[in-house]
Amino acid sequence: MKKIFKLAAGCLVALAATACSTTTPVTATSNPVGNKCGIAQTTRILGIFGGNADCGINKAAKDGGITRISHVDAFEKNYYFIQTIGVRVYGE
Repeated sequence: MKKIFKLAAGCLVALAATACSTTTPVTATSNPVGNKCGIAQTTRILGIFGGNADCGINKAAKDGGITRISHVDAFEKNYYFIQTIGVRVYGE
C-alpha cells in the first residue's frame, strides 16, 4: 500500500513539474533586424480565468519602442494549469 502512495505522489510531482514551451515565427519584413525587442503577453489559468490582456503586435511594438518591425515571433508556455501566450516583436 505504501508503494502505491509513493508511486502516486511521484506521478503527481512529475505531472506538476511538466512544462511545454513553443516559439513560432509569424511574419518577417524586408526591414533590417534591429536591436530592440518588445513583448506583449497574457496568462490564463485553467484555460478559463484571465487572458484578457492585449497581447498583439501593436502592443508589443509600443512596449519595445519599435517603429520599424523586422520580424514577429509568437510564443506559448504551458505549466500544468497555467498558460502564457504572447508575441515578441523585433526591429528598430
